Amino acid sequence: MGKTISMEERGNTVRHRASFRTKEGRRILFRMGVVAFFGVLLAALAVLAVWGVSWLYGRFAVRHQEDVEHWTYAQEVSEYAEAYAVPLDVVYAVIETESHFDENAESSAGACGLMQLMPVTYDWIRTRLGEDSQAEPEGGIFDPELNLRYGIYYLSYLYGEFGVWETAWAGYNAGPNIVKQWLQDSRYSEDGVTLHTIPYTETANYVVKVGDAREYYQRLLAE
Repeated sequence: MGKTISMEERGNTVRHRASFRTKEGRRILFRMGVVAFFGVLLAALAVLAVWGVSWLYGRFAVRHQEDVEHWTYAQEVSEYAEAYAVPLDVVYAVIETESHFDENAESSAGACGLMQLMPVTYDWIRTRLGEDSQAEPEGGIFDPELNLRYGIYYLSYLYGEFGVWETAWAGYNAGPNIVKQWLQDSRYSEDGVTLHTIPYTETANYVVKVGDAREYYQRLLAE
């Protein structure tokens, strides 16, 4: 004869099974929630990746549509790049990275114009070129031609100081005196010429961006 189960024991068994089903249901819902979360996250990352590619293509596409000589500021860039012995692809890469060809661009730090010259750098270049006593163009530091000429001159000066374009770009962003300190520090340079580590995140990212843009313009100018 089987064991008689009391009503209380039956109630406990039912409650136990119900509790088990509830916990198991919660675990299933949790797992489904995790899967759904990562699914949404991956979808969002995919959308951002597509948007990023489209954004980059849109930014550069306009210069695919015309010959080099028809690009905005092409005449001035070519003239001053030749005058100061700076490769065209370097000039275009710096302009792209600095201002995206916006002659009215002004950063939160006060850098101005196409090549984002700081006023103190602008004044230093004017003095160095012996033009500080001359009347400025109406737009001053924002005048496209003057800004390009000074910016390209400054790139030439920095390359003369460092002899390596990546180091020159670091100097353009962080300032040459800071870069000279880095070159003398074994934590950042092994040979005093190239930087294997750039301690400023902004400057490190800047050098990478200019390098990538230069590769793009090298291909574009070769077409």
